[in-house]
Formats: sequence, structure tokens, C-alpha cells
Amino acid sequence: MNKKILISLSVISVVAAVAVGGTIAYFSNTETSAGNIFIAGSIDLKVDHTLQTYNGIDCKTCSVDIISDTSNIVTGTASGTDPVAFPHAAVLVSTPYNLRWTAIIDGASWIWATDPTTEYDAANDVIYTFEKTFDWYGPITGTSLSFVVGSDNSVEVWLNGVKIAENTSEYGYESGHVLTISNLNVEQGTNTLEFKVKNWKQTNGTWQTNPGGLLYRLIIGGNCQDDYFKTNCQLWGSTDLTDQKFFNFNDLKPADSGVNVISLHNAGNDAWVCMGLLNKVDNENGVNQSEIAAGDNATSTVGELSQNLELFIWKDTDKDGLYELGESPVGSYGFDELNRIAINDSVTGTGDDLNSGADEYLGLVWCFGNQTVFGQTITCDGSSSSYNIAQTDSFLADLYFYAEQSRNNLDFTCVQIPS
Repeated sequence: MNKKILISLSVISVVAAVAVGGTIAYFSNTETSAGNIFIAGSIDLKVDHTLQTYNGIDCKTCSVDIISDTSNIVTGTASGTDPVAFPHAAVLVSTPYNLRWTAIIDGASWIWATDPTTEYDAANDVIYTFEKTFDWYGPITGTSLSFVVGSDNSVEVWLNGVKIAENTSEYGYESGHVLTISNLNVEQGTNTLEFKVKNWKQTNGTWQTNPGGLLYRLIIGGNCQDDYFKTNCQLWGSTDLTDQKFFNFNDLKPADSGVNVISLHNAGNDAWVCMGLLNKVDNENGVNQSEIAAGDNATSTVGELSQNLELFIWKDTDKDGLYELGESPVGSYGFDELNRIAINDSVTGTGDDLNSGADEYLGLVWCFGNQTVFGQTITCDGSSSSYNIAQTDSFLADLYFYAEQSRNNLDFTCVQIPS
């Protein structure tokens, strides 16, 4: 009997041993590559227009009129408690809280970083920086200047990184204490104005009793008088196109001609680049006797101006608007056939794309008449009476630039773009 009991205990011990053995861990190791990501690239084409002539007259900036409004940008602060991330648009200050704000500038509005001024900013010294850019192309000598700045309280005015004036008065918001600036060193191209406005602390100050504010207007008059071309032409720095116009003429005559320099800047991936015209509209605007004598149809509603406008394009490497030896021609075109022009595509040679970070400079010479390119000489002949067919006509179109990635796209040609 005792022997049987011992055997049974032995069996139980074996089972227990097996159960314990089943929980033994094996050595292991894990390697992890965290945060794997795919991001699609982009193409960002910027365009500038820095030179234009019409019958030998240079386009120039006729006037600049800049005011304090919501187009000004708040770029930073010293000790302020603006809750919005910088940079952001300035805001209009509601009806001035402080009745001592007697400074008034026609067309301009009081602006600040917040409305109302934060409680902290009303009770402590804070400085906010406001920025506004403007373009100037043309002479500054002989221009008129009006630049007045109101501020609550003091202000420093900077132009292109140089301090040009300051108002140290506590009462910059009063009409008798506004800052008047009489001299500007304006640069050709884009200029940047900065206003560093200090709102002085007030013990127990509140947004009602101690608001901050900036008020200003800058007017530069270029004295273009009533010259239509000078007052309607546009030059601008590198930007995304919105409502800018390369051509804006209201009274063309045969043999009129002009020059444009356009720069393309590729801020994205390597790309093929094309240009052309879209939404072309030829308007007849009535048919007079001279048009009929030149062969026009008396009942026509489609004009002939685009058929008589010719264009020569080249790669203007030095951006001077002159077609010179060594510069590559793009081609000659009639405006009526200017649809999809290759600036850089695969037919101009594999790899002749516009590299990321690179620039392309185009010269354009247009002519109302017969344009001839002989060597580096470009002429415009409008002597034929046949150009009477375009009298009273008008031509409207959208000038576009198209960029498409070149990597994995080696056979791209501009004719593939829908017209």
C-alpha cells in the first residue's frame, strides 16, 4: 500500500516538472525603423517682370501709395502677448478707445496686432513690428514724397534693414506729434518697410485706457503726368501671378513695338517649362471704310489685330532686353498662333530642363506689323496699307507659363498641354 502511494507521487512530480518547463522564455531581439514617410514633391514657378519698353519709352513706377491697413503684416514682438502665430495680418483697431488719438491721415486706418489690445500689453512695455513691401522701378530723383506716421506710443521706421527715422515721443498719436519723414533711399525692385511700435506701459492700464496703434501713409509720386503707357504698365518682382498684366495698350498704330524681360524662377523640382496664350478673343469693334478697303468683311465680328502682331522670343541671359550674340532664340510667332511654346522641353535636348532653384530669363520683342530678325537686329515695318484691316480691333488673351516635372518624364513636349 505504501509503495503505490509513492509511485503516484512520482507521477505527479513529473507532470509538475513538465508544466514548469513550458514557461521558459527564449532569447529575442527587435529592431524598429520608426517614422517612415513618403512625401510628394512639388513644383513652384515664380515669375517676375523687370523691364518693359514701348516705342523706346521705358516703363517706370509712376506712383506708390501705401497705407496702414490689413495688408500690413505683424512679423514679431518684444514681450507682447499676441496669441496668434507670427507672421499674421494686422487688424483694424475699432473706433479709437483713447480720445487723445487726434492724428488723422486720409485713407489710412489705425492698426495693431490684436483688437482690443491685450490686458498684459496695456500694462507693460511691448514692441510690435509691422511690415509692408512695395515695388519701385524708376528714378527717385525728382519724385514727390509724403510720409507721415502716427503711433501709440513711440515708433522706429526702417527701410530695407536701415533705420531711417524715429519718434521718441509718448504722444505719437496726437496730431501735433506725428512723425514726418522727408527723405527715402528707395531701391530698384522690392523694398521693405518696417515699423517697430512701442506701446508704453501704464500702471493698471487696460485696453480702454492704453491701447496700442500704428497709423501711416507713404506716397511717392513719379511725375508721369498723363502718359498712358507709363501710368498703365506694370513691373514686379518674383511672385505668383494673379492680376498682373505684361501688355496693356489702348491705342496701337502700325510699326509700334515693345520689349519685355520676363524671369522664371523654379522653386520646386526640376521641370520642363512652356508658355503660351489662352482665352484669345479678337474683337472687330465695328468695320470702317479703311478696313473694308483693306479687305475686311463689312459684317465681320472677328477682328484681325492678333494676325498682325508678331513676337520674337529669346533667352536673355543678361536680362537687358537686347538680343545679343550668344543668346539662344526661342522662336518667332504671330500672336494668333502663340499657343504652346517650348521654353525648356525634351525636344530642345534631353536634360535641358529648368533645374530646381534655377532661373530662366526671357526677352520678348513684339511688333504691330512685319517683324524681321536679322542677326541681332530686330526691325518692325508697319508701312503696308494692309494693316488698315486691324483698325478699331482689339485683342485680349491670357499669357500663361506651365511647368511639369522632368524626372521620370523624359519625353515631355509642350504640344502635349491642352490648348
